[in-house]
Amino acid sequence: MSLSRRIRSEEGGFTLIEMLVASSIGVILLMAAFMLLDRSFSSSASIADRQDGLQRGRQAMELMTRQLRSQVCVVVPPATGYQPPVVSATDDAVTFYGSLSESSTNVEKRTLTFSSAGTGSITQNVIVGTPNTVYPQMAFSGTGTNTTLLTNVKQAVSGGSNLPVFRYYRYNTQTSTLGDLVQLTQPIAADKLQSIALIKVAFRSYAARPISKDNDATQIEDDVYIRISDSSEQQETPQCI
Repeated sequence: MSLSRRIRSEEGGFTLIEMLVASSIGVILLMAAFMLLDRSFSSSASIADRQDGLQRGRQAMELMTRQLRSQVCVVVPPATGYQPPVVSATDDAVTFYGSLSESSTNVEKRTLTFSSAGTGSITQNVIVGTPNTVYPQMAFSGTGTNTTLLTNVKQAVSGGSNLPVFRYYRYNTQTSTLGDLVQLTQPIAADKLQSIALIKVAFRSYAARPISKDNDATQIEDDVYIRISDSSEQQETPQCI
């Protein structure tokens, strides 16, 4: 047998079945690689959404709590005595008098409002007050200025139920335990507004891009004690001084 014929007769190869098996394994491995790549992109997007939602939510919460902590008592004619800082209080909105300035005469009437319309939003309305004859008498007129604090926002969830964005508490005067709080029924009646000692704020914040999955939201909560609430007299109704 010549050398060339012997080389040809000794050449090995793949059978059709071996080729089919190898191709099938290759396709499976390729599909697994694509699935892993797709999952990594999806996870990265979810992480980015949560971080964006957290950053946006924290910024809005800091603005809201800073304003709520600025509450002050004023006299708004025709009333002759101090009005409590909270003017009205519901699940979705709170209106109050506050001052973010070192000057006691720079008082504003602020309203923080949550709306579930569309993708949800939290807005503020600010009416700048003007001294009426002499401080603490103040006048508030006009419709004020509206600003959006946060978009793509929903109510916080606890135990499978939605929480009000704003919840209000008073000190429990029926117990000897200092700091014991009782939640007020909403909307708060006018004669109960002066008893508010604590406001709890809670919401779920999403990324700036269109809302996708609830798992990508960040739930943010904070407690704000009313400035006129005396920490040493935690069983008494907050008093304007």
